[in-house]
Amino acid sequence: APQGIGLFSPSNIPFPVAVTPLNARFIGALYLAAAVGMILSALGREFADSRILLFAFGVISVLVLVVTFAYWGDFAAKRVPIIWLVTYVVDPAAAAIAMVTLRPLRPAEAGAHKLSVLFGAECGLFGLVGIFLVLFPGPAALIWPWKINSLLSRVYGAFLLAFAVGALLASGEGRSSALIPPVASTLALGALALVASLLHLDRFAAGLASGIWFGLLVAVIVASAAALVWLLATSRRSLALSQPS
Repeated sequence: APQGIGLFSPSNIPFPVAVTPLNARFIGALYLAAAVGMILSALGREFADSRILLFAFGVISVLVLVVTFAYWGDFAAKRVPIIWLVTYVVDPAAAAIAMVTLRPLRPAEAGAHKLSVLFGAECGLFGLVGIFLVLFPGPAALIWPWKINSLLSRVYGAFLLAFAVGALLASGEGRSSALIPPVASTLALGALALVASLLHLDRFAAGLASGIWFGLLVAVIVASAAALVWLLATSRRSLALSQPS
């Protein structure tokens, strides 16, 4: 995703609305984290390994398109963002076609597993924060650890809801290789968001909100890293057992 460049070069982010450097880096972190999951899904041996990220991709595409139209005056203030608009019209259509064609409704290996509780916690956390950001952008902007507006509140909420949907689906998916992309994506989100935050520490006011933010980022990184190590080991064992002796 080209918006990912915002993490490294905030002034060059191809985002239609002017944003501060910290917000540009965070937007870049969101897009890069999503890209990590999509790339790993595409590299999966079977379609089952792409199922979770397909749903998350659909959620992001639809919600960002809705935000674009809801704040069209802001998005088109300088000029009509043709590439952005085409992307977010095509993406939901592509996701819908894929879901109708492939019908990825059922998990490859249904049932609870050792990481179900972790995914449930992620779904609850990201889901609640995402809903709050989308439905109550004004109050959300007031308590966010750095300065954002209602437009950004809803964009951020869209991404968090997509991660929540992915975590919900992952909680009932027992196939290790299908869980690696969403876990790696969440790990990337935590790590890249932490990098973006540390580069702009002066934008964070001392207080509870900032403490919670950094505490949650560290928790997400540690939990996701541990889960990813376990999944990789489990996936390797499964692959070895499936090979003819």
